[in-house]
Amino acid sequence: MKRSKAIKYNVVQTIILVTKKLERSKLNKDVIEDIKEPLDLLSDYLCINIEETQLFAVIFALQARINIIDLRDIISFLDISYIDSLSLKSGIDSLLEKNLIELEEENGRKCRKTKYGKSSFSIPDDISDQIYANIPLKAKENKSIDIYEFTKTISDLVQKRKYENINTMDLFFMVDTLEEKNKHLAPISKIRSKLNVEDRAILYEMLNDRIAYGAPTSALELTINDIYENARERRLKIRQLVEKANPMFELEFIELTTGNMANDSNLMLTNTALEFFLKEDAELFIYTQKTKSLIANDSIILKELFFDPLLNREIDFLTHSLMPDNFNVLQKRMNNMGLSKGVTAIFYGSPGTGKTETVYQISRLTRRDVFLVDISQTKSMWFGESEKLIKKVFTDYQRACKQCSLKPILLFNEADAILGKRQENSYSNVSQTENAIQNILLEAFEKFQGILIATSNLVGNIDSAFERRFLFKVKFDQPSNEVKSKIWLNKLNWLEKEFAIQLANRFSFSGGEIDNIVRKICMKEVLTGIRPDTSEIMQFCQSEKLVSGNKGNKVGYN
Repeated sequence: MKRSKAIKYNVVQTIILVTKKLERSKLNKDVIEDIKEPLDLLSDYLCINIEETQLFAVIFALQARINIIDLRDIISFLDISYIDSLSLKSGIDSLLEKNLIELEEENGRKCRKTKYGKSSFSIPDDISDQIYANIPLKAKENKSIDIYEFTKTISDLVQKRKYENINTMDLFFMVDTLEEKNKHLAPISKIRSKLNVEDRAILYEMLNDRIAYGAPTSALELTINDIYENARERRLKIRQLVEKANPMFELEFIELTTGNMANDSNLMLTNTALEFFLKEDAELFIYTQKTKSLIANDSIILKELFFDPLLNREIDFLTHSLMPDNFNVLQKRMNNMGLSKGVTAIFYGSPGTGKTETVYQISRLTRRDVFLVDISQTKSMWFGESEKLIKKVFTDYQRACKQCSLKPILLFNEADAILGKRQENSYSNVSQTENAIQNILLEAFEKFQGILIATSNLVGNIDSAFERRFLFKVKFDQPSNEVKSKIWLNKLNWLEKEFAIQLANRFSFSGGEIDNIVRKICMKEVLTGIRPDTSEIMQFCQSEKLVSGNKGNKVGYN
């Protein structure tokens, strides 16, 4: 509402008239009706309702006699019981919100609204001055702040609690009050329905650390010590966070890093939390995944690969599909046809047949980084954690897609561990967790719009539900004799061709096993200065396998 532009009566005299009637009135309805006209005038002047106007007038009159008013003064003035006074609480809160009264400091700290019977308040000097001057009140407008100023203000309150002896409950009250005044900030409005004020205060403090100082983590113990003054409450909160028994973990807003004890543990805001609070600005504060998960395509060493013609054609087809210009055209075409835009492939076959190396060489040729998934990290010992880690893989990959100039290749190496057959009629925690992981993966694959390649040594163990999720299914058999001889000659160009053919025909090696023998030959030559002869090479070959195997006769390696 707008303030009155002109005053045709004396405001102070009107307050005196009203309060003379209200004193010891017990708020009798007849009395209120008798002063309806002056109350209406004051209500219009103050831009508040009638009940709030009565309360303000009483406080104003009392302040003429005493500087600081508390509830007992109002009770005595109106001659009402403490129980009856409870109906005044909402009016006091409203006057506080509208800046017509303010809470007074007591012992160096602000009184809390929740201490209703103990709160002390007064009318601000500027309000009193305008009333005595009989001029229209200038409305105090709450300054609209953004999320950056908001978290800075919360952090200042935390520091004030630490250094100015404000107790924790006062801090939480001030946080809640500041949130109420800034409900226009969508994240603040939403988070209040998800978390209690204690956890919200922790989140705001961590968010300010990230924004103001670029700190990726906040020391768990230091953060909690700043907020809680009671030692027992500190330990309880720290234990809750160390044990991940807090809703902030369920919302995937925070992670616990480093150690398992409080004194060497850190709290870290997740990218989910940053995006929740900062929206499009989140990218400014999200740390790149390149140092940890991304393998840069220009760091991959060029290696010549040798395959039989059929496998060569399949790999060439996939490689050409992932070339930047081709991939963009293909995605547009598939989108227009209502088809899934994602490209998924599974490379399966015996160990050492070149599955992983093929992914790296495709990465190098298409200039796409590789987002490598550490399967072991998704098999958490904690029930429920594995599902979260799998979800995080895909959210981190999406973030990497935004950071990279070209969509990277999401590589699930040795994917048998998470693509295995689902457990039927099993009620163990382990089986339920594995089935939950697979359900998450199936849904993620269905919606996937990037580039994903999985490798597997045990394709027979993979659940059939994943089969149609892979657009390309590329089998890597043991290399044929012809391919093996090419690998020998490529690795050891000083070998006689006839001897290379002899090795290929005699030993059923994969490309990886040939690589092992070549490394031993290299080590022998470096250490002795003498190149191994054919008999020594034969000995290396004979000692390669732990158990003698059958000859393979197809695809190759490098």
